[in-house]
Amino acid sequence: MSKENVNQFTFLKEGRIIGKGNFELTPEISSKLAVIYGSQFDPNESVIIGRDYHYDCRMLKRAFSSGLMSSGINTLNLSSCTFPLLQFTIRRFGASGGIYFSGGHLYPEDVSIRFVDAQGINISEQENQDIIDSYNNFPKKINRADSNSIGKLTGIPQTEDIYIKSLEQFINKKKIGDKNWKIVIDCAYSPVGQIIPLLLNDIGTEIIALNTHYRQRIGTIPNIKTIRNTAEIVKASESHLGICFDVDASRILIIDENGAEISFEDLLMLFMTYNERIQNSKGNTIIINPEISSVVKNFIEESGFSVKEINNYPGSISRQIREERACFAASDELNFYFPNFAPFSDGNLILLKVLEIMTNQDDLISSLIKGFPKGININKTIPISSNNLENIHQIVRDIAIKHNYRFYDILNDLKIIKEDVAIILKLAISRNAILLSAESTDTKKAKHELSVLAELIQSAIE
Repeated sequence: MSKENVNQFTFLKEGRIIGKGNFELTPEISSKLAVIYGSQFDPNESVIIGRDYHYDCRMLKRAFSSGLMSSGINTLNLSSCTFPLLQFTIRRFGASGGIYFSGGHLYPEDVSIRFVDAQGINISEQENQDIIDSYNNFPKKINRADSNSIGKLTGIPQTEDIYIKSLEQFINKKKIGDKNWKIVIDCAYSPVGQIIPLLLNDIGTEIIALNTHYRQRIGTIPNIKTIRNTAEIVKASESHLGICFDVDASRILIIDENGAEISFEDLLMLFMTYNERIQNSKGNTIIINPEISSVVKNFIEESGFSVKEINNYPGSISRQIREERACFAASDELNFYFPNFAPFSDGNLILLKVLEIMTNQDDLISSLIKGFPKGININKTIPISSNNLENIHQIVRDIAIKHNYRFYDILNDLKIIKEDVAIILKLAISRNAILLSAESTDTKKAKHELSVLAELIQSAIE
């Protein structure tokens, strides 16, 4: 931050407040943001606050709690938790909103401050911008409670137990348990390691849990090393499924019994085909983001549903679910929404729904996705050294920013958008290589844009 801009806060990425902990996002900034946020509410309203395991998130959350209390707002403290657990708890306790501090997958070096409303939905990009604008005009439009009206800070015990029991209401727990599924799960050194072993043990599923403990920032998680490790353990242990959680547990990457990654497109079509509630809702709306493959859009419409395309800005799909009374929604960042549970994506629920489908169909996921339509794509493979494996997402992200590509994070993948061409970059699980796949209605244009991006990547890694 330059000296002349030291009092101006401008850190908005992907529509959210994101910055490097203790440098761009300091305790002082966090406390001021809290006062601004708390001043939106009436005195004695309650909000819920949570974080992941990282020390910078803990530091900023404590500073934020102080600012909230000073504005007269009561703070219900979840301490370390997953993001879906915080969203669930807001709805369960009737809180007015919530705040979550976490690292991220696309920007692992940063801290994200996510504000959510009373429905557990991310506030919009404009609402985040309004908070930043108020910060830059500080101390205008803030409330400071007098010493007798300072907000309370209260813990919320047993929320994980309530959350687990609630999830179990949306599946046939006994039927799944009778199948004795065996799953390898990478918990991404995150608070999901406190939940998923309890959840699946309660259902009766055997698990091999990896990385359930805390580890200070080590870059992108999951990364190709942790994904490969999960895949290898799946094959060696003869497990039925492998799961790599995102750091906030809102998304999962799924690996089949052969160690192969299941694509977003195949997962979406799996739910469309085999989820009973979705099948019983034909004629209703399914919400997707515009960049989803045309093959999938056609599949949805041919299955008897109407399609509503919504750009995946913070909270936009969740709000549209409520407006349209949609029966299902998905974005190609591996977010899947089951509205009868909640209007947000939850990695634990996604896993349970996959297990339920496998149980009802008495088959493995690799067999269930066979025969789904595939797009006509232009493909290219780029060998990559082991030294560049962990940095490739950052390398390609920097290329995208420099050349004005739009891009989306899909855990092991990046989706690069140039006009009407979509290019998926995936790291191969079985060898050191980048797999590029381009889709467009204009094949010639797709081939050109793929060639340009491949040259940029090769130049950057040589």
